[in-house]
Amino acid sequence: MQVTAVIPWGVNFWNGWSTQFIVLFSLALQVVLLFLAGVRRHKDGGTRIGILWLAYQLADYTATYALGNLAAGSALHGHQLVALWAPFLLLHLGGPDNIAAYELEDNKLWKRTSLTLVGQALGAGYVLYKNIVSSRGTLWLAAAFMAVVGLVKSVEKILALRRASLSIIRDSVKTETSTKCASSLDDEPPPGGFKKDRAREEEFFKKRAHALFHVCKSAMVDSSVDYDPGRLLESFRDHGSRYRWKLIEMELSLMYDILYTKAAVVHTLPGYCIRVASTLAVATSLLLFRFSSKARYSRVDVAITYTLLGGALLLETTSLLSALFSTWTFAFLCTTQWSRLRHAMLCSGRFEKLRRVVVSLHRLAYDTGIAVCLRLSRSWHGTMGQYSMLDKCTRWRTAGVRPWTMLGLGPSSAWSVKVPEEVKAQVLVHIRSIVKENDINTLGVIRQNWGVKALKDHSPIAKVARLGAEIQEAIVVWHIATDILLAKLGMLVRTEQLDAPERDVVEAIKAISQYMMFLLVRRPAMLPGLAQIKLYQRTEETLVAQLDKIPPPTRKPPAGWIHSACTMVMEKLCGVGPNSDPRLQRRVRLAEWLFDHKPELDDHGKSSRVRFGIELAQTLYNYKEKEKDQLEIVLAVWVDILVYTANRCSRESHAKQLSGGGELTTLIWLMTEHRHRHEEASG
Repeated sequence: MQVTAVIPWGVNFWNGWSTQFIVLFSLALQVVLLFLAGVRRHKDGGTRIGILWLAYQLADYTATYALGNLAAGSALHGHQLVALWAPFLLLHLGGPDNIAAYELEDNKLWKRTSLTLVGQALGAGYVLYKNIVSSRGTLWLAAAFMAVVGLVKSVEKILALRRASLSIIRDSVKTETSTKCASSLDDEPPPGGFKKDRAREEEFFKKRAHALFHVCKSAMVDSSVDYDPGRLLESFRDHGSRYRWKLIEMELSLMYDILYTKAAVVHTLPGYCIRVASTLAVATSLLLFRFSSKARYSRVDVAITYTLLGGALLLETTSLLSALFSTWTFAFLCTTQWSRLRHAMLCSGRFEKLRRVVVSLHRLAYDTGIAVCLRLSRSWHGTMGQYSMLDKCTRWRTAGVRPWTMLGLGPSSAWSVKVPEEVKAQVLVHIRSIVKENDINTLGVIRQNWGVKALKDHSPIAKVARLGAEIQEAIVVWHIATDILLAKLGMLVRTEQLDAPERDVVEAIKAISQYMMFLLVRRPAMLPGLAQIKLYQRTEETLVAQLDKIPPPTRKPPAGWIHSACTMVMEKLCGVGPNSDPRLQRRVRLAEWLFDHKPELDDHGKSSRVRFGIELAQTLYNYKEKEKDQLEIVLAVWVDILVYTANRCSRESHAKQLSGGGELTTLIWLMTEHRHRHEEASG
């Protein structure tokens, strides 16, 4: 009998305290989501990305488990106040405004999420009905306020997921009208630039991005829209390419808001009203609980309830201020049918004064480093991934798949560099050329295959350029040929000794070549066509086999995992980077050997891409028929491949990659779309 009496008490004691911990843990997850959601706009989130992903996955599971525990009633014995926590769990299920979906697929599952919410809401209602409604005092009224707020915010998240679905956006674009605030955006940038005033610069471009956002959104869902952006794009013609790139960055930042946050439902008249009402409701609940009788409740439970109320007030106040101080509010005021509201806020200059205060706060955040820590900037990270096949083969020599490589414990074979200005300039020239020459059809798709335009006057190169091959095979062949050519020309190492124009061309060639290989290996969905993993795997096997054939005096290190592990450790300790002399010299030795020793064609055709690359490198090296330099031809081909890939990539892949910081190809695609629309509008 003693045992049977002790076990239920122990179970109830554990359930009560476990529920207290879980509820506080749920609140902590909401705070993590609130402050770390912005890191996904940038590629270099590091461990914060992992923490954010874990918090997003655990948030719903934690709140659902706690609601189930409360509905079962096992946690309420001796902890009657715990029943008041059910509405807070509903509020946590709604989540903060700056993150609604983590992946694009989350938006497609909005129906399943809404069905789950029904069960969660019924569980919370059952808990309140059994334990709060019959209570005396004002506690039941505080619970009612919180229940309404939690339910509304949970339903709002479902609506945000639904409106962020690409199919729903495609339908809504057809009925939307272009922004009415275009005429108010004629302000010129300062004559001397923004002088590193990032807050003022972002404010300048965010407003203009809102004016052109209708074009970006319709392009992302592959829908046509009758809208003339020519005048606004024309205003940037005399300010250099940097302004056009910044404008595209801000447009994609707004697209991120639509797809992965609650912006689609927040910045509406009901959305603003909900945030005002929810903040007042939470504040009222806090006051009601403060003045209610708490004599029969546990001090720990009372303290936790205060913590939950204070946390809810913090979350809702942050939500309200973020919504009101956002440039999305500027776009809402420009398009609202409430002419009095628009006149009172915009025409009178009140909103502009408010924005000056916001810009000053942003400037303070940048100066103190808070903006960098919390990733408050909307600017694109400005980097491009790099992957060198020759570098990989000369470092990680172990054949086959090893356990540590599957776990990601091997040396990193990818890195990032800042996008060279020469790349941006050449891309703009190429886009302008293909649009002017009508190489883009009415659907915005490039007509010609990759490389045709760049090699139309160079038939000897075109014969071995594999122009009819799939883009994946072309990237591998041209990547190998580029490294071999640069090695033979002595430009793979110590490019700082070259003249500035030639150095810029070489750096641009290497950056695009290694970026396209990065996409092939790490972002295959960003390339048109089917992913071809075996293509580069077999090519790497051929290159490793050729590396083993290099005779002395180049000493061949012993193959195997011991050499690979030692290489990894030494490079980490010595800080040997991908562009360091030791690694570049190894690539040069392999490239020169390949130029002089073409591998035999095996029975399975594994060495065919390497052979094609060597033939192409030899043709480029000996090409002397035209005055145009080989490097300029190679750069033109790589720019053609880059723009072609960006244009032919699926819109859904562009949208998905926005959640991971975005890619250069997405900016290039949108830049091409704008230029195409501009030319169509100007006739």
